[in-house]
Amino acid sequence: MRAGFVVSALIPVSLFAFACGGAPVTEEYSEPEDTGPALQIVKPSDRAFAVEDLESAGLKHSKDYKADGLPDATGVSLFFWKVDGSAVQFEVRFYSSHDEAVGSGLSYAKEGAGPDAVIDPDFARYTEGLRDRRTIVHTRGSPTPRYGDFVIYGNMIALCEGRDSEQGAERCARLVEALDATSQ
Repeated sequence: MRAGFVVSALIPVSLFAFACGGAPVTEEYSEPEDTGPALQIVKPSDRAFAVEDLESAGLKHSKDYKADGLPDATGVSLFFWKVDGSAVQFEVRFYSSHDEAVGSGLSYAKEGAGPDAVIDPDFARYTEGLRDRRTIVHTRGSPTPRYGDFVIYGNMIALCEGRDSEQGAERCARLVEALDATSQ
């Protein structure tokens, strides 16, 4: 009888503790204070970018992915670009407008880039090209995110390769500068 009393007393206490700690967490997005040289994570522009614009900026178009599973995206392409003598990879997602890129693509970009990128196919919402969003770091031996950061510029979102967010942001900034130079 004594054991039954202890168990019946612990159940409400356990439920109370679980309920208090189980509230859903809502995440608000805020820009990092220092995102690299002259880079805003969201850079508004009325310019509508296409594959040809990135090629004109010096990037090499490698392949296209299906945009299925990426809301409102009109296309997704993989590019390579020489940065400081190394081939650097960029996944570029195109939308009809800047507003669609921000509204529909921001959460997917956060999921695809940065130290907390979702690279497990069991948990990623957009799995097309997921294998290319992973890399193996020899010292760790397990898959890690390839894209250190991203930029939303005009109607596109570019995931930029980098070993960390700082390097990814630097490469995103260079991409924006190269695209700006082609419009002049």
